[in-house]
Amino acid sequence: MVPSVLIVLACAVVATGFPYEGCYKDRYPRDIPSSDKLVDSQGMTVERCSMHCRTYKYFGIQSGDSCRCGNKYGYYGSVSNSECNIKCDGNKDQNCGGSWRNAVYENPDDLMAVHLGCFKDQYPRDISSSGKLVDDNMGVQKCLDHCRGSRYFGIQDSDSCRCGNSYGDYGKAANGECTAQCKINANDNCGGRWRNAIYEIKSKPLNSVFASGLPGPKLVFSALGDWGKPGSGQTHVAAALGTWSQVHQADFTLAVGDNFYETGVSSENDPKFETVWRNIYTHPALQKTWYVIAGNHDHLFNRAKYQPRFGQRENRWYMPSLYYSFYKTVGTKKVHFVLLDTDTVRWGRDKTQLDWFKRQLQSSQGDWIIVIGHHPIYSTGYHGVWSSTRGMYENIRPLLEKYKVALYICGHDHSLQHLQKSRSHVVDYVISGSGSKSDSTDSDAQEYVRSRGIKSVMFYPDHGFVGFEITEAQVRVAYIDTYGRIIYSFTKGNPRAV
Repeated sequence: MVPSVLIVLACAVVATGFPYEGCYKDRYPRDIPSSDKLVDSQGMTVERCSMHCRTYKYFGIQSGDSCRCGNKYGYYGSVSNSECNIKCDGNKDQNCGGSWRNAVYENPDDLMAVHLGCFKDQYPRDISSSGKLVDDNMGVQKCLDHCRGSRYFGIQDSDSCRCGNSYGDYGKAANGECTAQCKINANDNCGGRWRNAIYEIKSKPLNSVFASGLPGPKLVFSALGDWGKPGSGQTHVAAALGTWSQVHQADFTLAVGDNFYETGVSSENDPKFETVWRNIYTHPALQKTWYVIAGNHDHLFNRAKYQPRFGQRENRWYMPSLYYSFYKTVGTKKVHFVLLDTDTVRWGRDKTQLDWFKRQLQSSQGDWIIVIGHHPIYSTGYHGVWSSTRGMYENIRPLLEKYKVALYICGHDHSLQHLQKSRSHVVDYVISGSGSKSDSTDSDAQEYVRSRGIKSVMFYPDHGFVGFEITEAQVRVAYIDTYGRIIYSFTKGNPRAV
């Protein structure tokens, strides 16, 4: 293994954060299996493949765009690094393998097992016996290492380890029914007779970009978009959001639209307020104020009006109208948040709201200004150029630049993105639209963005949210995945202070 993060590939020095194992031959059957294969012909990078393979020990990239995950490699032997000289499609400064050649990297050893309880088992097995490991010296760490690539594992009868992505079909048992001690560590719980001690594989908390903190007082919040589809994506993001908000002592949450799929809510008494919101975002750190706007799905059948009505009786759901503004204080500075209802603005037909928006910016008392909407002004996401409508580009964009708005935060495209003007930019465009759905990038949208002189700095197609820390002089923005890991971050000064 090469210990340094500076790796020489095909006579070029490539900097990554991952130990490089070397260039390895591939053929059928694949050296690294294709079961979790990811192909990204526009955005593949070493970091992208690592995130996709985050629960595996190794990952291999081939032909510039193909990523595979596994816990072993090298069956067909290694070759010269010069045979792994195809540039990554998403970063031409990185090498992403070759034709039938895997550039193999090791993922960081940052996984831990979280005990979820004791669960019943019977035939057919609650967790499949495919790949079962039986070892007289079984322990939690040994089973975790064996099950890398799965979301859960179960240990039964002190010696049997099984791996899977679901569990619990036969229900939970009393903790007293899982009393078998692990042979390798008596403090570990290794199940019982026909009882699985279930563990979830999670990433260890990493040193956050906020860990040392920017100097001075702070205002901390998150932005969560397109979060209203029940399912594993939503629940995993909710768990990560709660943990992040607790660790960083977040002051509030921005909910940037498409809060209830597919057709909003039918009244202020709709049970979705309970089942899709209150019962999902249960972490104590998320019981603070949510500042909410509507998305296009919330507007269907003229239903968006019910969400402000719900806010009249639920203090945490702050939505006095479909568009509004508020101020927060950080130290001696004021931060002005302006929230738009872009479902009408994007077509340029809501003159009343546009006039209100202009007055908000013209008369702003904020040292910082941050604008929030549901629809992007620029995006390279799946919705493509339909995300970046003429109404948004011609009516909203010029005002953001004129009044030196620091950030435009939105959702709609089901991804995490950072975009900015290629030169002399004022506004940074932050997309947080993968709270419960996720989509890929779009080549036509990429070309459209480039034609506008906009650089797509970061695109992440999986579930997550975005966290913010504002001080008197700086804002730091971090993009967080479902494992609570920071996949990208940036820091900028206040354009209004220049």
